[in-house]
Amino acid sequence: MFFNFVQPFVLPPFWLNKPIQVIDKHSPLPATSEMLGNLYQCPLWIKWENEPDDFETGWWRFPLDPVISVSGGNQMVRTDVLRQDNRRTERRGTVKEVWSQQDYQVQIAGMLIGKDGYYPLEDVHRLRDYCEGREVVLCCNDVLEAFGINRIAIENFDFAHTPGYENQQFAIKAYSDEDFSLLI
Repeated sequence: MFFNFVQPFVLPPFWLNKPIQVIDKHSPLPATSEMLGNLYQCPLWIKWENEPDDFETGWWRFPLDPVISVSGGNQMVRTDVLRQDNRRTERRGTVKEVWSQQDYQVQIAGMLIGKDGYYPLEDVHRLRDYCEGREVVLCCNDVLEAFGINRIAIENFDFAHTPGYENQQFAIKAYSDEDFSLLI
């Protein structure tokens, strides 16, 4: 038997548990090292690779500036070292070999709001097309640009329950992508 508990309140989404810094043309970007893992709100434009490069016709700007977080890391091979004797003077830990940088993980979250009390159907369809597409999405954003990210591959997306008929929350998890050739 299943029980459905209706709550009289709505909890804030996961991305509101941290302070958010708004970035606009009047505020300078912080140092790149300070930006990792923090939340920033600023304009975001996206488009497919084959769309025109004109901001009037090709790029789609999110109606409300979304919240963006970037995190990254290193990929390494760790090898255990065999201890020569039982004395504690020998080296402990592992030997780190073959370092490479992992893809940046990009989290985008925000809300689409309809006009005149209507559901934002056109914006939801457009964002859904980008999320379900099986190709890389080009992006233009100050925070992403600070990390050299101008292409993302969307892995997960969520259009969560949102109070109010004219509102729709969304959350996107994506990875940075770089264009390179495998043939030499």
